[in-house]
Amino acid sequence: MTQPAGAQAPRPGRRRGRRRLVSLAVGIVLAAALWIGLTVAVAPGSQTAPAFSLPRLGGGGPVSYPLTGNAAHRPVVLTFFASWCGPCHAELPMIARVARQEQASGAGVVFVGVDGNDDPASGLAFARKSGVAFAVGANADSALAPKFTLVGYPGTVFIDGSGKIVKTVHGPVSRATLETYLGRLSRT
Repeated sequence: MTQPAGAQAPRPGRRRGRRRLVSLAVGIVLAAALWIGLTVAVAPGSQTAPAFSLPRLGGGGPVSYPLTGNAAHRPVVLTFFASWCGPCHAELPMIARVARQEQASGAGVVFVGVDGNDDPASGLAFARKSGVAFAVGANADSALAPKFTLVGYPGTVFIDGSGKIVKTVHGPVSRATLETYLGRLSRT
């Protein structure tokens, strides 16, 4: 086949470059859609926290939600961590300090921990070293985290007294964010 006068045949390198560019653009759009779906698919306050019951790290009665007895209908800060999680080593001691301060102040917020995908002895040693005084459930298969839309560790979920999820933090929670949502939970 002959080319019209003055026309240039497309170079194979340009077509390959365009395909790569289109593939990259499609990948970016899909990644953005996935991120948006994971972080904002459920409007805060519209999802009810799922019920669960886990064996207590270190033994004793189960760690469950919804809370029962005197703790029923109290707001909850649910923190997911693991001894093998690097960011958890900075975050968990801070959460433990804030939890002790909240308890000492008489605030009605309950802290609950979930040690996921971890050897129970390692999880218990890590929780103790971090100063955790609140109940921690052992979730060896990490099946609970996805029920709260978490895809990794650490993660923190703020649940109001009616059982609605107010905020989910994917990754380490800052002290400022923790205190902001503790204030909001205290008013519910």
